[in-house]
Amino acid sequence: MRAVRYIDKEVGTAVADVSDPSPAPGEVVVAVEACGLCGSDVHAVQNGQCEPGQILGHEFSGRIVALGADVTGWSEGQPVAASPLGSCGKCRICMRGLAFRCPAAPNIGINRQGAYAEYAAVPARQLVALPPELPVEVGSHAEPLSVGSQAAKLASVGPGDPVLVYGVGPIGLYVIMALRLFGAGPIVAAGRSAGRREAAADVGADVVIDTREISVASYAEQSGTRFAAVVECSAAPGAFTEGLAVLEPGGTFVEVALTPEVASLPLFGMLSEGHHIVGACAFSDETYRESVAHLAAGRVPVQRLVSERVSLEETPDALRRLQTPGSLVRILARPFMSAPWPESVPT
Repeated sequence: MRAVRYIDKEVGTAVADVSDPSPAPGEVVVAVEACGLCGSDVHAVQNGQCEPGQILGHEFSGRIVALGADVTGWSEGQPVAASPLGSCGKCRICMRGLAFRCPAAPNIGINRQGAYAEYAAVPARQLVALPPELPVEVGSHAEPLSVGSQAAKLASVGPGDPVLVYGVGPIGLYVIMALRLFGAGPIVAAGRSAGRREAAADVGADVVIDTREISVASYAEQSGTRFAAVVECSAAPGAFTEGLAVLEPGGTFVEVALTPEVASLPLFGMLSEGHHIVGACAFSDETYRESVAHLAAGRVPVQRLVSERVSLEETPDALRRLQTPGSLVRILARPFMSAPWPESVPT
C-alpha cells in the first residue's frame, strides 16, 4: 500500500510503498476514507519528534476490508469511525476516562502505525459504526470533536455561562461547537488568524476578537466580562496567566494546548477566588461514542471547517504548509482520491 512515512527532521515526510497491514486477533483492517492533518502531527514532524518510518495520522474513518480472528459484530464493507486510543478498558487509568494513558495498549498514529495510508489496522473495540447514509468522511471529525467535547465537559458550564476560547485553531473551533452543544454562552473566541476567526464565528462564537489588536485582558475590562470558564487552545506565551486573570469567582480554567511554557500560578488568587484548573488531553471512550452520535445527527457543522482535501501524494506538502497555516483551517487526506476504492481486502 501507499503511506506517508516520517523520514527525518530535514526532509519531514514522504510517500512510500509499504506492506499492507494484517489484522491481529481482535483487530480489523480499515481502508481509510479520510484522515485529518492534526496540528500535533505538524509539530511532531517540524520538531523531529517522530521515529523514522512512523506513519502518522489519527483522525480517521473508513470501511472495514478485513476481519481478524475472534472479531464479531462487524462486517467487511461496514463504514466506521476509528478512535486512535488504545485501551484495555479495565485498569484504573482507563476507568478514570484517560484511555490514552493506558499502559497496556498503543495509540494509532502515535506509537503504532497510523492512517496517513491506504489501510490501517485497528482493534475492533476502538471502532464506532457510522450510519450508512452518512458520508464516511464525516467520521474523521469524531476524534477532534471528542478532544473539544472533553475540554467542554471539564469546563463544567451550561446555559448562560460566558466562556472564553483562547485560540481558534482547529481544536479551538471544535471546542466552540462542543460548548454550543452544551448550551453555554455567550462564547468569546480569541485568536490571530483572520481565516480561523471567521470560522469561529461561523461555527458558533458570539464574539470574536483579534488578539493582535486587543488583548483578552483589555476586552474583559472594556466589556465588563468575567468568564465562567476559559478554555486555552493557543499555546501562546502568557495565555495561561492572562486567561486565569479573567475568570469569575469559582470559574474553571481548562488547558488544552500542549505548551512548553512553565507558567507561574498566583496561589492566593486561585484560593481566594475559588478557581479550578484542569488539564484536558484526548478523551474517553464514552466521549468518542457521543461525538459520533452528534456527527450522525448533524448537530455540528464540521464540514464548514474543511479547507482542502488532498491525496496521499500531496499530504507531505500539506503538512509543511500547515506549519504556517494562514487562513487554512482543516485539511483532510483522502488516500483513495487518486486511486480506485478497494473492492477486495488487502493482500
